[in-house]
Amino acid sequence: MFLASCATPYKGLREQPVQESIYRFQPEFDRALYRCIVDGRFIFKKFHLSGVLFIKQLKNGTKRAIFQNEMGIAFFDLEWDKDGNFAVRQIMEQLDKEAVKKTLRKDLEMLLMIGMDKSSEILVGQDRGKEQLYRLNREEGYIYYSVEDGRLVKIENANKRKTIITVNVGGKATPRAMPDSVLFDHHKANFTISLTKIERNVNE
Repeated sequence: MFLASCATPYKGLREQPVQESIYRFQPEFDRALYRCIVDGRFIFKKFHLSGVLFIKQLKNGTKRAIFQNEMGIAFFDLEWDKDGNFAVRQIMEQLDKEAVKKTLRKDLEMLLMIGMDKSSEILVGQDRGKEQLYRLNREEGYIYYSVEDGRLVKIENANKRKTIITVNVGGKATPRAMPDSVLFDHHKANFTISLTKIERNVNE
């Protein structure tokens, strides 16, 4: 059956039975630390942020993502409870805009594989050899997860007309490990977020 609703960038894809869920790649972790660099352009102005992104999961299932600069000043502190309910615990004034908070939430939910409609999962074929492409519904569009040779390599957010965000994922030691590197490319908003894992013991 052709997926008529799936227009650009994925036209003419065929639905296939899902034998192994994409959630076999959902990260399981206690904590992960990343060097984080944000670069972009708004109208004629460039902007740059750099610091450390700390992602952790508490014993009660709550997940938090804290981004702060080298001096320890927090850019944001985001939280998801065990049921996936989202809250902004703290955010700096310059970032305290609904569009920014919505984008940050979406980025991290794509990476952590939360906030999607699990019941909507389908596998679509692209005739690209060993590549598998999974699609999940999300508010205002779809999330695509690309698997090559048993490795999760790319995540995309798209609507019926175009790709909105491309996320390149590298260096997952195991299917459920947090990746060593992540690059978020926001095509519409014209900015990127680069994450590089810092391999060390992290203590709050």
